[in-house]
Amino acid sequence: MRVLPPFCIALALCLSAGAGLAQSDTGTMTVLKSSPDAGATLSEPPKSVRIWFDQVPESEEWSLVLAGAGTEYEVSYVHTMGENDLMGMLRESIPDGDYKLRWRWASQSGEVPFTLQRPDGVVEDTWTPPLDIGVVLYDGAEPLDVFGPLEMWMNAGPENIRVHLIAEEKRPIALTTTSYPKAQAPMLMAQYSFADAPELDVLMVPGGIGTLVEVDNPKMIEFLKRAAGEVTVATSVCTGSALYARAGLLEGVKATGNKVFFDYITSQGDADWQLEARWVESGRFFTSSGVSAGIDMSLAVIARFFGIDAARMIAASTEYEWNEDADRDPFVRYANSATEYVDMMRERFMAE
Repeated sequence: MRVLPPFCIALALCLSAGAGLAQSDTGTMTVLKSSPDAGATLSEPPKSVRIWFDQVPESEEWSLVLAGAGTEYEVSYVHTMGENDLMGMLRESIPDGDYKLRWRWASQSGEVPFTLQRPDGVVEDTWTPPLDIGVVLYDGAEPLDVFGPLEMWMNAGPENIRVHLIAEEKRPIALTTTSYPKAQAPMLMAQYSFADAPELDVLMVPGGIGTLVEVDNPKMIEFLKRAAGEVTVATSVCTGSALYARAGLLEGVKATGNKVFFDYITSQGDADWQLEARWVESGRFFTSSGVSAGIDMSLAVIARFFGIDAARMIAASTEYEWNEDADRDPFVRYANSATEYVDMMRERFMAE
């Protein structure tokens, strides 16, 4: 029997009753659809694979193997999403060629053929699992800006993702909101300082009232200039994009931020600012709107590295309804409603 990976356990418990699914292993399994589609020619390598069948057998013995280009490639974390399906993840990029996704479920088996042919000049993300994600902390960072994305990323499991908490100094950091005193805020211990931060694949900068101070912190700005230039993907939540802008990192990049402080964010530096966007993916930058939008953005990052099925699975396992439409921004109507209070908020925060 296959053991479910860590990020599947919660989902498996929710689906254990098999709500409405036929339980039968008496007939021949028929493939209804697959990802990749049977006979498809892909322009980029798959990051996850999935097959849907016409029934669910009682047996829990299953496997997926990808064969082609003269070798076999491991499909990791094979499991079911509770939809008469098998799903797994590929931990490495595969070369161009013809492939067969071979499945086995109990005593039955079959295969799904497809072809991979990259366009000329394509450039892919280069990284080796696990994905190292560095979260930049500072006093006054929003709690949900930090922990919303971390909840999604950490559910991918330690085999796929490692998280590192980085601040100017290794010390407890006060996480707070615009309406909660810093002196009473919960503290989160930074694991690394700017000076000894590990090598990263992904950088994440949360927003929060503390950004009103950090935009004038030369040590923060210099660290972001260096770190963002070395990662595969640089992300931000809320007013975190103001720090990237102040560092001069967003010139020519489409970007967004918290709508209620939008004019303040855009005043920090040049970018192709997008007012109406839940999050924006522009090259290696992922910037999101306010607070909870970071959860949607973090799932988009999972989709980039591990495939959209993995992102949807993690959203389901955390009982979160992912807003997959990055252009749908229901909060744009509140644009700049708090901008006039920026100076007051900064002064109050610095006085605490």
